[in-house]
Amino acid sequence: MKVSKKSVVACFSLLLILCLAVYGSSYAFAAKEEKAATVKTTKEGAVKGSMAEKVPKPNAAFDADKMSDMSDFDPATWVSPTGDTIKIAVITCFSGPGAFNGQIAWAVASWVAHDINKRGGIWVDGKKKLIEVVKGDHMSKPDQCKKVSERLALKEKVHVFWGTAGSNMMKIMNETAQKYGIISHCVSNLADGLQDSTNFSRYAFMTSVGTEQVGRGMAYYYALRGKEKKFYILCQDYSYGHEIADGFKKGLEEYYPEAQIVGEDYHKLFLTDFAPYLTKIKASGAEVIYTGNWPPDGGTVLKQARQMGIKRPFAHVLMNDPNMLHDVGLE
Repeated sequence: MKVSKKSVVACFSLLLILCLAVYGSSYAFAAKEEKAATVKTTKEGAVKGSMAEKVPKPNAAFDADKMSDMSDFDPATWVSPTGDTIKIAVITCFSGPGAFNGQIAWAVASWVAHDINKRGGIWVDGKKKLIEVVKGDHMSKPDQCKKVSERLALKEKVHVFWGTAGSNMMKIMNETAQKYGIISHCVSNLADGLQDSTNFSRYAFMTSVGTEQVGRGMAYYYALRGKEKKFYILCQDYSYGHEIADGFKKGLEEYYPEAQIVGEDYHKLFLTDFAPYLTKIKASGAEVIYTGNWPPDGGTVLKQARQMGIKRPFAHVLMNDPNMLHDVGLE
């Protein structure tokens, strides 16, 4: 049975909402409980006279709030259904130095698929279909990413690309998706260039935050603090690393002009020895180290900094590997 584009987009939209609930950060887990007396209630429904009143209610039979019993879920042993399914390819690095990112992506995607499937799947073209999830390992190599994306599109006949670690890899996935008319969903890349006038595609969706949002937001935060004024930028040497650094510099210029960039360096991906950079940082007088490094680079530089006696705080967005944080003494 042929799956229509409209149906795929509908089920894909639901899937990405559920994925964001798991894959994205949430302040809810860190927030303290408010006393009942201080909690403000919010009225449901559209504001009277607003355009929202004219928007019809979605014709959806799937209640995203009713989660299944997930006690039987294990990402290490989960088996995806096959057959007449909605087929999603999780394309990221499952091997090589960035393999940790693949573990995260697979755990999230399979978790969401398991929940949906236990509820019977999603209505597509008049029948319920289960979510099938398959792996595509790009190994953090552009040539491999193109090869894997082509195979998944042509041979595996997937409906959605979902990923990935590395904006350079995401760009290849988006281009392949546009070529074959399938959906490409960016959930973890921040590079704004993926959706600029040159790279925009009707098949490419980006639900993660952008580099300028993060950079300017971080600068705004330090402007409000008004304590630290000397910053050292240390980022990965490719489009994402430069973009997230540029966003921070723009933010400082706008919100915190009295702040200083006392040093700025860019390093190759998956570096194992940060000592030369950390030595410069230590001598620079920087009060904060700003980085966009994602795993394993974020964890490596943090651990080596602490080993060298550098206790300066890192302003970051992706130093979120629980094992790494435990290694440096955070519970």
